Amino acid sequence: MKFLYHVFFLAVLAVVSTHAAIAKDNALGRLFYTPKQRAALNANVRSVTKTPKQPIEIPRSVTLSGAVTRSDGERTVWIDGRAYHQGDPEDVRVITDSGDPARTEIKVRGVRKRVPVRVGQQLDPLSGNTFEPYETPGAPAQ
Repeated sequence: MKFLYHVFFLAVLAVVSTHAAIAKDNALGRLFYTPKQRAALNANVRSVTKTPKQPIEIPRSVTLSGAVTRSDGERTVWIDGRAYHQGDPEDVRVITDSGDPARTEIKVRGVRKRVPVRVGQQLDPLSGNTFEPYETPGAPAQ
């Protein structure tokens, strides 16, 4: 019985050592084999320059033209007269309440707070004030 154990152990050892030798010979090596290809890759890496961050451009005003939430949860909002299905405009995030469609909040990128807005109202993101369609933004209240 000990003899079979030793024979089995030697057979496993031979298989493992053979596998290791084959794996060593088939090493992956370099991805690009010629020096010319390697130099081209290094030149591309060095030539990449970081683009400076563009300042956030805050829109002067945002008008909530409409908001509809279907019974299946999908929604469509109209911002400044354009429809957005299941998404928001680039710099504006619209938060709707499916239980109360009249409750809608707008968050503009670059401005810290969310502002409650009703359909038809215009939001001045910098001041956080909302205006009715018949009001002129910036005009003194009477």
